[in-house]
Amino acid sequence: MTAGSGAAAVLAAAAASGVQRLWFNSGSELTSFQEASAQARHKGEPTPEVITCPHEHVALTAAMGETMVSGRPAMTAAHADLGLLHHGGAIHNAMWGDHPIMIMSGYPPTRAESRTSPVFWKQQRWDQGSIVRQYVKWDYKLSALDDAALVVARGLQVALAPRRGPVYLAMPEEVGRHPVATSDPVPSAQMLGIPVLGHGDAGVVSEVARRLTTARRPVVVTDRVGVDPRAVTLLAELADTLGVEVRASRYRMNLPDDNPWHSTAPLDQFDVIIVLDHPVPWMPAVERPRDDAWIGWVGPDPIESRVPLYELRANARTTADPAAFLAAVLAEVGGAGPGDADAVRRRRQHPPARAAEADPGGTPASGVPTPALIAAALDRHLCPDDLLTWEVFDTTTVRRTKPGTLFEKGGSSLGWSVAAATGASIAAGGAHAVAVTGDGSYLFGSPDSCLWLQQQHDAPVVTVVVNNGGYRTGTTTLAAHYPDGLAVTEPTVIGGHLTPSPDFAGHARSQGCYGERVVRAADLAAALDRARTAVARDRVPAVLDVWVPEHLTGSMDPGRRVRPVDDEGNTDG
Repeated sequence: MTAGSGAAAVLAAAAASGVQRLWFNSGSELTSFQEASAQARHKGEPTPEVITCPHEHVALTAAMGETMVSGRPAMTAAHADLGLLHHGGAIHNAMWGDHPIMIMSGYPPTRAESRTSPVFWKQQRWDQGSIVRQYVKWDYKLSALDDAALVVARGLQVALAPRRGPVYLAMPEEVGRHPVATSDPVPSAQMLGIPVLGHGDAGVVSEVARRLTTARRPVVVTDRVGVDPRAVTLLAELADTLGVEVRASRYRMNLPDDNPWHSTAPLDQFDVIIVLDHPVPWMPAVERPRDDAWIGWVGPDPIESRVPLYELRANARTTADPAAFLAAVLAEVGGAGPGDADAVRRRRQHPPARAAEADPGGTPASGVPTPALIAAALDRHLCPDDLLTWEVFDTTTVRRTKPGTLFEKGGSSLGWSVAAATGASIAAGGAHAVAVTGDGSYLFGSPDSCLWLQQQHDAPVVTVVVNNGGYRTGTTTLAAHYPDGLAVTEPTVIGGHLTPSPDFAGHARSQGCYGERVVRAADLAAALDRARTAVARDRVPAVLDVWVPEHLTGSMDPGRRVRPVDDEGNTDG
């Protein structure tokens, strides 16, 4: 055993476990991490890079972006209970996005000589971990008697074990700043051992293979295959070889968009359904499989144990790695008999009919942008290697063919896209990233902090704000719930409209970034090109404030959407 500070032990074990970055928010009880990092760098010892973040929500979301690209674990540090609370809905997204992140927050000192501020009493909670316990796989509060490095290694082992997900560590001030015993050599998650899933139950593999080769019309329904590029390749091979249709979400690029076996057919048209790592493959209130359909369910957690009540049925379930399972099924069907070959041959002759793509020429008479037109412009603009994060509209028409270039949050907390794109770009060595978000979600995501982070770490992102002047939940959902109500008859729907609209482009320019408002569909392509130039050549973030018709009212009227401007170009707000 050797002696070192608790913070030094934490960073050493994190580095040994593959953590490259600590997304850091300042706190008086976290200064030990700053010193431990400086000491390690001075000595040339491995240590995660400390990345300063001005907001905890941005820090955790950027860490998600990093893990999406790198596949490695990441860490965050936040100030006591209030910093942990400031992560907000990002904690929900971290869980549902399956991100292996160690979320840390400090804990105030409890020794009399260190309690030098009234806040140290106010920040002391009975059970700080309870703030996040429903959203993490493991939580722990370090003590001075613990081997801090071993605790971190254990936490990251849990985070990396299938199904991956966040873990939580509370770091008391006394432990971070003062000597603690540390194992030598430094333990790591890999030393403890990361479990690996195989192809699943052999009987289920054989049954799925048999069903796929004899079915009248089989389908694979997937959400998360795209996390692993190997699985994407194997799924495409399965679809092409057997003529199996695929209903894939846009959580990732699960199947290349130029593959002919994409399907949007209702589930009741299929007699065999294979659910492959999808948390919610159908909603019984909206659609459901036919009663005689055979359903196989495969994934790291085929019963979705994170959900208290889960009523979706299956005939067979097995815990498996999607790539290993697909490889095993392909190996089984390689020896299919003549009857099976005939069934497969018939299916392969009839790929699913593609839905007619939206005609960009079918624009409203005013030529204003719409989500469909923005998607079409992005489709033409993006290069195959560009990264795209989104949280606002259907990206089906934005063609993605390369694994690891399409990302959605997985959860339902808004304000994710821009910070996630930032973290992804940093992890990808400065790859060009485009974040698509709504006006409400852009505000949720702390744009000041996102733009600062992009500038500070030379990771400028193109942000496309689809500005419809409000929140869908407070406008169109309100109208659906109360179609004859009074609230929707008001010119400005209180609680739904964001009018006048913030000047997102002007805000970006005030931060030294590129900002442009787009109100004509014809200007979309050129605006995207100018934004790319600002990012690639000038190395500044770019924000395009793209106006689409306002919720319910359909207004594009500047008199309604923006504040008055004086003779010097200043708004009254």
